Amino acid sequence: MSTSPPIPGWTHPESPFHLGEQAVQARLGVREKIEAQGRKVVRDYLPEQQREFYSLLPLLVVAMLDREGQPWCSVVAGAPGFITSPDDRSLRIAAPILSGDPLSDNLHVGGEIGIVGVQLSTRRRNRISGVISAVDLDGFTVHVKQTLGNCPQYIQVREFSPTAELGRASEKKSRFESDALTARGQEIIAVADTFFIATVHLGADPEDSLRTGVDASHRGGKPGFVRVEDARTLTIPDFVGNFIFNTIGNLTLEPRAGLVFMDFATGDMLYLAGEAEIIWDGEEVKAFAGAERLIRFRVTRSILVDGSLPLRFSAPEFSPILARTGSWEDAQATLAAAHERNLYRPYRIERIVLESDLVKSFYLEPADGKGLAPYEAGQFLPIRVSPPGAEKPLMRTYTLSDAPNGRGYRLSVKREGAASQLLHGLLQGDVIEAVAPRGDFTFDHAGRRPVVMIAGGIGVTPLLAMLNDLLVNEGRTRHHNRIVFIQGVRDGGAHPFREHLRAKAAKHTNFTYHARYSAPRPGDVLGETHDSEGRIDKALVQALLPLDDYDFYLCGPSGFMQSLYDTVRNMGVPDARIRFESFGPASVHRRRDAKAAASATLALGAEEAVEVVFSRSGTRARWTPADGTLLEFAEAQGLEPAYSCRNGVCGTCAVRIVSGVVDYREPPVAEVREGEALICCSTPHPGPHFEGRLDREGVTLDL
Repeated sequence: MSTSPPIPGWTHPESPFHLGEQAVQARLGVREKIEAQGRKVVRDYLPEQQREFYSLLPLLVVAMLDREGQPWCSVVAGAPGFITSPDDRSLRIAAPILSGDPLSDNLHVGGEIGIVGVQLSTRRRNRISGVISAVDLDGFTVHVKQTLGNCPQYIQVREFSPTAELGRASEKKSRFESDALTARGQEIIAVADTFFIATVHLGADPEDSLRTGVDASHRGGKPGFVRVEDARTLTIPDFVGNFIFNTIGNLTLEPRAGLVFMDFATGDMLYLAGEAEIIWDGEEVKAFAGAERLIRFRVTRSILVDGSLPLRFSAPEFSPILARTGSWEDAQATLAAAHERNLYRPYRIERIVLESDLVKSFYLEPADGKGLAPYEAGQFLPIRVSPPGAEKPLMRTYTLSDAPNGRGYRLSVKREGAASQLLHGLLQGDVIEAVAPRGDFTFDHAGRRPVVMIAGGIGVTPLLAMLNDLLVNEGRTRHHNRIVFIQGVRDGGAHPFREHLRAKAAKHTNFTYHARYSAPRPGDVLGETHDSEGRIDKALVQALLPLDDYDFYLCGPSGFMQSLYDTVRNMGVPDARIRFESFGPASVHRRRDAKAAASATLALGAEEAVEVVFSRSGTRARWTPADGTLLEFAEAQGLEPAYSCRNGVCGTCAVRIVSGVVDYREPPVAEVREGEALICCSTPHPGPHFEGRLDREGVTLDL
């Protein structure tokens, strides 16, 4: 069978990306990957399929500059076939300019132009950067400098129908221009699910001309995803894209931008000019589900033209990718809920899914009409449920087993104790109580190394949440290095999320999944239900991992955790690169690297420590931040204090303070009586130095 030769990509020695794009790629840890990818998909000509694609379009979005260098986004429309490609470096657009469109003032030979072609009926799109090579009474011609096929992630499907004016010189339409948004302009934006943005970077070096110019890009979201702050300010969430960062890269070097909104039902057009600012992080970024950053756009000019677009479109079929994105209403409710994080609130069970013989997933949504407190993948949810006839509710913590979505929580619970038995007996519509999620076992997004996740039993839940947060949009990844996921279970009946993890491995090229059964059933088939047999050990880990520098994330029962921690440490992995959460009655004993332990004491000073006295046992010891909480420190001294949740939720670990003060990582949920400390989530407060010593006074506990 013959195969077509690959289409050549970028053949120039220089990068296809300018310095602004490169800087953003580097900031987010994707520079090398995107450079290699860009050389395959960015071209300085139009391949045959792209030339054919443009001939099918009834609509073209173009970006150009006015005399002051301000970008504007414009729209050209015509019957399919109005765009042709005379050769692989030219695009000919034969259509009249829409009434009131700023393109009529900006179009001239030699002008930089950006183009994005979108076929809404199929969600296909393509981007061009070029230069106007000819202008005449019938239209204009573009010389192509750079082309790129873009993904269809946030495009809503729409079918078009022409009006009688399509292809004819447009009658003059009512046009209103101002330095701010009109009420009608705000109305268009408030319900928009689509807009286009024009940005620019013109390098000073003429030899850099292939990589610079004007860019037109598509943006989509749920209706109302662009928030109107006031008549001059818009805020826009920026979602996971192709990681090339044409728009963001341009804006980091030149903040001026242009937007265009279309009313697809009436043909009204809204053109905006202004400046944009990138908001990289903050509470609002975290609160808006799916947002990687925000764009704040400040309007300097607004042009509203009534009914000038000679096309009408059907109601949208929304992109399935929008399911993981939020809304401004939800984001505001989330911010409000974050301020009530220590209050127990009711959550209704909206759905229950059986994941294995012993594991059920409970989908929870707020039952009080309020927002959902935000969380990071890997954190846990403190809940309380009341058994029939019990005097006190049972308090437990269960890890959230899915990535944040802004709508609800998912708990996946194994039936093995009193509280889990009670949960497994609940039905859809029942209500439980919970406070906001918390916990320190989260993914380090600043890390750039390959990642290994190893789960034992129900310890899969936090790692699954992290994985779902990293691998998104049916093939995109937010971690641009290898991810290896090893899951150990007893047999096929005890194997939760198998099909989900297999599906992830099929869609994401940087993800490898391996399931090991310790005691397979007769019906389990090696190579189908699981990949290997036995316990997860050093031989398996080494067999699955080529030589590289990995970060490890571990979670499972205590014996499993200690064994895997020791195995990984014995392979030479530094303690600082091993993150874990233990599902069981005992913490993992860490072997800290001397250098890491020393760095953890810097807040006190390299030689300083805090004295902790356990008065009943007569134990006196020197505490440093590397020793963790007072509960962990007491256990390291051979003591066995009472505890349950280890996270400040239940109050079981309360100990009387004889003298001194403790500090809390965050305010505990459980009530702390005066004169007591919850040692599971507190550390000794450093007091004055002892006379003649570097050590500081600390705390004495009745333990």
